Amino acid sequence: MHTSQFPRRRLLTAAVTAALLAQSGLASAQAAYPSRPVKLVIPFPAGGATDYAARAIGTALAERWRQPVVFENRAGAGSTIGTELGAKSPPDGYTLVMGIPAGVTIAPHIYPKLGYNPAVDLLPVAGFATSPLVVVVPVDSPFRSFAELVAFARANPGKLSYASNGSGSLPHLTTEWFLSQAKIQMTHVPYRGSAQALPDLIAGRTQVMIDIIVSALPLIEGGKLRVLAVTGAVPTSRLPGIATVASMGYPGFAADQWYGLFLPAGTPEAIVRKIEADVEAVTADARLRGQMWQRGAEIRYLPARPLAAMVQGDSQRWAVIAKATGARAE
Repeated sequence: MHTSQFPRRRLLTAAVTAALLAQSGLASAQAAYPSRPVKLVIPFPAGGATDYAARAIGTALAERWRQPVVFENRAGAGSTIGTELGAKSPPDGYTLVMGIPAGVTIAPHIYPKLGYNPAVDLLPVAGFATSPLVVVVPVDSPFRSFAELVAFARANPGKLSYASNGSGSLPHLTTEWFLSQAKIQMTHVPYRGSAQALPDLIAGRTQVMIDIIVSALPLIEGGKLRVLAVTGAVPTSRLPGIATVASMGYPGFAADQWYGLFLPAGTPEAIVRKIEADVEAVTADARLRGQMWQRGAEIRYLPARPLAAMVQGDSQRWAVIAKATGARAE
């Protein structure tokens, strides 16, 4: 045997050893995490769709981890305050960010001075659910159908006001997108969240709202709100007989709220993989699926890479819509 083969063997042995050590370190980090409470930053107030979904997934993960998940609601500026707080937290895996379109894929296109870059500062971990939006009016509204609402708005430019759960939110941009498609005008009245907007809608202080079904469904089923349409690509089984906006003369119009967990960039890969796997495990549980369905949301698990691809595509779509509508954060 030639002596020149020995250095090659040494190199191969060293490479194998390094790989084994890396795998061992990965497994060790996964086994150790989490060893203390984990914070989940929710970028909207308590009581709304984002808060509900975050607490549902956080509670499921806490049971699996046998460690508390501490919920921190940091609302404001269309979810960008809380999202920025999470993005700039230490990348140690102990601060999770509840990611939604408003703070991740819409904000970069409507805020002239955003304090973070979602594509750089946030690490997609796992998506876990989606839900459509609903077009709702007070139960005593004169508008009995979506067509009646549109016809009145077209004949009376600017006379109707619409509520949103925040300037720069998904409902805000979805409404502005629809108004541009239908060529009608309404006055925007932004709130800090659905929990603040919906009571004013019921009281008649605003006339219509496009809101996430998770927030609005209890009031629809409780007889406080009338639903005129859903914004999903297909109808939802939670509201039988309610047609989509797209099917009523606006082909291609579809908007859904997605929910995902993100970490600050730089978080160790072992922790990312651990959370990713744990989200997959808890979303397979029938209890969580039933809990979310009761509020109109559908569990949809997305691993980190597909979530990142979805986020990129969603961001590109909202960039086009923001430019077309001229929508800006107020």
